[in-house]
Amino acid sequence: MFFDDFDDLDGIDDFDKLFEKLNKVEQQCPDCLECGYCCKHTPCYYGKWNEEKNQCEYLTEDNKCAKYNEIVEYESKLNLKVKMFGSGCCLNYLNPVRLNKLKKLKENNESI
Repeated sequence: MFFDDFDDLDGIDDFDKLFEKLNKVEQQCPDCLECGYCCKHTPCYYGKWNEEKNQCEYLTEDNKCAKYNEIVEYESKLNLKVKMFGSGCCLNYLNPVRLNKLKKLKENNESI
């Protein structure tokens, strides 16, 4: 997985070194950690922006998509090769919410 090569996340203050390392790592989308970062920046094709909450209307309290089942069923009917869910994290580079969640998971020795 993408972040397996990042043993020390404490050193992310040195962005030049981080960018250098990012360019050397195989370019693939890492697993989604359900941090909600993407849905708090812009809605996806199926989403709807909530001005009051400043996030997608369908983002639940536990950072999941309330329309998940509906989207998966719809995309399965279309036989899409690349789907909204299951393709990995779309906003993983320098995503502070993801990096903090990943750090906590590693500290607790939890699998990703």
